[in-house]
Amino acid sequence: MKSELIEFIQLHASAIFALLGAIFGSLLTGIFGYISKSKETKLRITEKVVDRKLQAHDNLIDLIGLIRTMILLGGWDDERELKRTPQIMLGQQEFSDFLIKFSNMRNSSERWFSFGVKREISLFLDYIVTLKELVRTASDEQLQEIGSLIRYDFIEFSVKIEDSAHDFINKDLLKLDHKIDRKWHKYKLDETTKKLEDTRLFKLRETIEKRVLNDA
Repeated sequence: MKSELIEFIQLHASAIFALLGAIFGSLLTGIFGYISKSKETKLRITEKVVDRKLQAHDNLIDLIGLIRTMILLGGWDDERELKRTPQIMLGQQEFSDFLIKFSNMRNSSERWFSFGVKREISLFLDYIVTLKELVRTASDEQLQEIGSLIRYDFIEFSVKIEDSAHDFINKDLLKLDHKIDRKWHKYKLDETTKKLEDTRLFKLRETIEKRVLNDA
């Protein structure tokens, strides 16, 4: 039996090796094809995620421009500078429009933001919520006056958010990181409280309430 098997192999060796070569070749082709396809799929997913992250941060940069835009009111302020107020505080309608834009931007883009950006946005949101409650019944003129007192808050917030956004562009994006940042995105409570208390809104709140909101 063994001799017959050996004889069969000897007679058909070329065909057997050709068949084995074809099977092995097909197997290698399949493996390499699978690996190549997996890499292409991962690359396409990475490209889409990075594109969305980049678009989200572009949307944020556009909003930052709105936050830091100032409008001249005429005259001089208490620090002997030209009196200005943030554009979004020209009146209740402008403030309301900004809150809607800010909310829409967060809902559509926040999941793509890096940890640093989310943290600064959350802090700004805490600030805006406090401001919104404070000026809820203010007239447009009162709102402008309050804006002139706290305008540096808006400049400082816009700078911090923009710096975080640029950090993402310069670091995260260049790594082609396709993962979504799911770290806890708020400062610790004591840090949040301290940062808010350092703003002009919180430092001047009593002055704003007495001098502006109670001004007949």
